[in-house]
Amino acid sequence: MSEIPAWPRAMKGIGRELSPEQQLACLLRITASEGWTENIAGHITVMQEGTDNFWVNPWGIWWEEVCASDIIVVDLDGHVVDGRWDVTPAINIHTEIHRRRADAKVLVHNHPYYATLLGILGEAPRLLHQNFAAFAGDVAVVDEYSGVVNSIEEGEAFAEQVGDASAVLLRNHGAIIVAPTVEEAAWKSALFERMCHMTYDALISERSARELDPAELGAIKAQLHQNGPQYYWDGACRRLVAREPDVLD
Repeated sequence: MSEIPAWPRAMKGIGRELSPEQQLACLLRITASEGWTENIAGHITVMQEGTDNFWVNPWGIWWEEVCASDIIVVDLDGHVVDGRWDVTPAINIHTEIHRRRADAKVLVHNHPYYATLLGILGEAPRLLHQNFAAFAGDVAVVDEYSGVVNSIEEGEAFAEQVGDASAVLLRNHGAIIVAPTVEEAAWKSALFERMCHMTYDALISERSARELDPAELGAIKAQLHQNGPQYYWDGACRRLVAREPDVLD
């Protein structure tokens, strides 16, 4: 009997090539639809290969309405290099993590409801479902936090607390996802908020919820990271572009 292949023979894909600006605009709307939005708050940054600049959404435009033509370019000192809009002073939440970590190509920050709620309660999300193995050993809770990161110095101190985590709860504030690709950032953002939602529901159920042992999840984690990001991204983009084609404008 032949083995079932780990990968499908063929996948549908998105059906078109996306520019970096179109990718970021799609990422903003996709993560917004997964709960990562609070009117004009938050930002997603994507590093440009071979430069110290990154693409980012402009300050003052809701994630749900960003189009590719709205995306701006900013350097690691927080100065706008290209684009017609401005960037929030809180961009230093991102700059120093990008500067510190080679794997931090994409950073997502906002105030998703259930992640923020767990941060308020001081509860880290729990490994209650096999898919949450994607975060085994990679979650941090940042407690000693002033609530404002408006300078490079504050950003440096903040990045030190984040360390090497890929998913971060900010006490009384929100959450951050760190990823090497846009595809992984989208997948992790959706999965993390689902993880936080399920954790909260388990907490209020007053039932005993079995948590998975992170020491036993290495193989599952590797498989999820191999397959999950692209599958999620392709489907989310197809649905978004069919529903909201202006995102690519």
